[in-house]
Amino acid sequence: MSLEPANAKRQTASTQAPDGFPPDARHRLTLPIQISAVLLDLAWLKCVVRLRTRDGYRIATTLLKVDPVGCTFIFDGCRTEAERDLLLTSDEIAVSAVLRDVKIRFVINRPYPIRYQGGMACAAAFPAQLYHFERRRHPRARPDAAMGYRCELRTPDDEVLKLDIADLSLSGVGLRTSIANTDPFPTGTILPKCRLDFRNQGELEFDLQVVGHGLVWSDQRAMHHIGCTFVSLGPGQQTFIQRLVYHIELAGRE
Repeated sequence: MSLEPANAKRQTASTQAPDGFPPDARHRLTLPIQISAVLLDLAWLKCVVRLRTRDGYRIATTLLKVDPVGCTFIFDGCRTEAERDLLLTSDEIAVSAVLRDVKIRFVINRPYPIRYQGGMACAAAFPAQLYHFERRRHPRARPDAAMGYRCELRTPDDEVLKLDIADLSLSGVGLRTSIANTDPFPTGTILPKCRLDFRNQGELEFDLQVVGHGLVWSDQRAMHHIGCTFVSLGPGQQTFIQRLVYHIELAGRE
């Protein structure tokens, strides 16, 4: 389903920094895939999102749907005539939320009304930039060893290795093995067609790039940890990984 109504005019998103956020590139995301990852998190975790118009009117809402391909999102709005008039006549709306104790801020242009699941809601284009106070680009989930998540890959020497998945995020994956090798892959090595098996959650194939490695201790034994990033993620793969991160986090709370 397209989020864009037939009579909507697409606007260019604001590039200004939200109030209270310095124009610091360290805290700014500008790539659509980065912004999409944050918005998907807000939607999946049903975080409270606060909107503030220029005249100070405030609305609490949640994100209903994110379209990574069309770079648009739907949020719960237009619930009353007064609310609809305020939102649809505001040229810029400041958006704020808290995601896993990380402050999120961005500015959107005037939203437009849209029908969603039989009711009225609001849709808007992705912001041109999004500010956050988070060191890592994406939250990282660490599956319990009992989950049995594994990665099967082929080395440049054509050897097949099976490694444990130690952590997972939209940025990449951390792999661990007890194989006695302090430098299995040089940093920058591309590992094509790695199969990540998440048991009953499914499996996918990715190209990985090694970004770091080192020894860690687990249950009084040395393990080799290999940090990898995804070479590329399609929208469907991105959604799959995001759901899996959420699943791992929920399992860790039980």
